[in-house]
Amino acid sequence: MQVKSGSQLPLNLSVDSETRFQNFFEFGIESEIVKELKGEFSIVYLWGGAGSGRTHLLQAVTYEAYAKQESSIFLPLKKADNYSPEILSGIEGVDVVCLDDIQAIARDLRWEEAIFRLYNYAQETKCKLVFSADRTPQNLPINLADLKSRLCSFPVFMLHSPDEKAQLEILRYRAKLRGVKLENDVLNFISKNMRRGLHEIIDLLEKLDFASKIEKRKITIPLIKKVKNW
Repeated sequence: MQVKSGSQLPLNLSVDSETRFQNFFEFGIESEIVKELKGEFSIVYLWGGAGSGRTHLLQAVTYEAYAKQESSIFLPLKKADNYSPEILSGIEGVDVVCLDDIQAIARDLRWEEAIFRLYNYAQETKCKLVFSADRTPQNLPINLADLKSRLCSFPVFMLHSPDEKAQLEILRYRAKLRGVKLENDVLNFISKNMRRGLHEIIDLLEKLDFASKIEKRKITIPLIKKVKNW
């Protein structure tokens, strides 16, 4: 399968339309990581826990490539059961490949060999690679020694999972991007009642934004109670 410049593979349909660089709330070292991903990198390895923004950044890299008329592929390896490793055998001409959650295919020799071949291809063609995982490359249970050594040789960046305060700042930031102002009493109410993680909070924002537009009213505590049946 030959991929022409500026095109994207069907798998990119799994990319969230809001996961752009401009939607990523940068704090601390994350600003340096974003700068690296926007630059002329060759291979990058990101790792971090749940809600750290790994998937967001890989999808943002995919969008950035598309905006530059470059071909790209975003492959969520947690869904690797839905397709075979051969998907990586036909990417001649792809400029950027983002493999999310590489830990999901650890100990699967077919996938490990396919990724190692992808690495060799990237070295020959200058294809950019971005890997993500929930742990360092040294701690990945990879059986293929050659792949393990390559992963350990890449530039590695750690992303931090936001604490409760940072989550609310992210919520405020994402709301502002939508043209929505969240008052402090609303943020405090959400903080006291939503403790399940950043993904759930962002999902709540989408539902509240939709409800406020339908009812033509601001996002208030009564609206939150109505939407969440609290």
